[in-house]
Amino acid sequence: MPFTLAGQLAQQVPVVQADAPLGLVAENLRASNGGVVAVLDRVTPDKTSNSQRDARIIGIVTQEDLARATQRIFGPVLEPVALNGHANTGVVELPELGVEPSSPIGITKTPQSPRETLQEMRARDIMQPEVPFVPAQFSLANALLTFDRAGLGALPVLDESNRYMGMISRADVISALAGYVRPPVVGGMATPLGVWLTEGVLTGGAPSIGLFLSGLTISSYFFIAQLAVYFVARTIEPQWGALALSGRLGLTYDATNLLNTVFAALHTLFLLLLFRFTPLAGIHAAEHQTVHAIERGLPLTVENVSKMPRAHPRCGTNLMAIAAIITAIATHLPSLSPGWILLLLGAVFFAWRSFGDAIQVMFTTRPASKKQLESGIKAANELMEAYQAQPFAVSRSPLKILNRGMMWALAGSLTGMLLFGGLLELAAYYLSQ
Repeated sequence: MPFTLAGQLAQQVPVVQADAPLGLVAENLRASNGGVVAVLDRVTPDKTSNSQRDARIIGIVTQEDLARATQRIFGPVLEPVALNGHANTGVVELPELGVEPSSPIGITKTPQSPRETLQEMRARDIMQPEVPFVPAQFSLANALLTFDRAGLGALPVLDESNRYMGMISRADVISALAGYVRPPVVGGMATPLGVWLTEGVLTGGAPSIGLFLSGLTISSYFFIAQLAVYFVARTIEPQWGALALSGRLGLTYDATNLLNTVFAALHTLFLLLLFRFTPLAGIHAAEHQTVHAIERGLPLTVENVSKMPRAHPRCGTNLMAIAAIITAIATHLPSLSPGWILLLLGAVFFAWRSFGDAIQVMFTTRPASKKQLESGIKAANELMEAYQAQPFAVSRSPLKILNRGMMWALAGSLTGMLLFGGLLELAAYYLSQ
């Protein structure tokens, strides 16, 4: 079902308890949804519970509450305020004010500096105990009316038992009414049929057969690279060519065999070059750039998407990078000194993501064409449209893992390994005759 009720839009944002320091309240306000922080009778770290484990709201703190508190401590600012840079400004020397015991926010009986006073203040000292809220069962239209009556940009959402569910802002409601709510996380894959995107259950873009073809295509690259190694090895030494075609040279890492290590590196290079100079690299770039545009909240146009980075931190290439580094370390560990081992382990810890990004930019992606970018935008629009209609869709099928795409791609890869592996065995047999 689409977004229709306020409770569906309740977001888990930072909250505080009554005894929270004012500094923490201010910091949570910075990250809040609409400039309002809820004060609860209890706060738990459990993010899986929409009701904060039966927490009750006892107050709210807004930016205006912070302003009133600081004015009482620092006093009114008498210096002129700059408006568009036309007024004179100067550095204001803040007085070392204390707080009188009779003050509504008095903390101590001895004069203190403003910093000390701020450090001792708590959320209970400035919160509004009378809390306007939006019932979870309210329609989105009624939620907007509640914002107008309360005069706030965000309000807490309470369920039927008056338990805290989260915060909702006017922007949340308008975004839902206009059909622009983004999924929390978007992933995707490049396929020969175009870009495929998903948020875990719903999908958009290329059909599932495209994912299968993607795995099949990548496995074909693997065996084409093996053929390239064969021709290079055969040119140098015919016996090496036979070993390369059978997979006994160039497909395994052996620290004791320098020749095998060289041809293994050559096979990897050929594989990466095949990625770079085939259309799948452009589609891969379009997929990444489209996801970047969605995550940054940009209009999905060719102009905007084309300006996005081609590398993405969640790309599987980064996993390939760390696997390659670990494989190299494990292969050569017996022949390396402890100093080199520590250096390589440090590279795994600090540089694997940068290494993966570099591989993405140099090999597994290339500048996407307009048609490829349009494929990504089409997939994004289809996913967004499906998400607005079914934002809480949950697959009850035991095969729901197929919605993530990896299983389809893996099936294609295994099929390709069997198919192309059999062809190579036949080729090796006839060449050996």
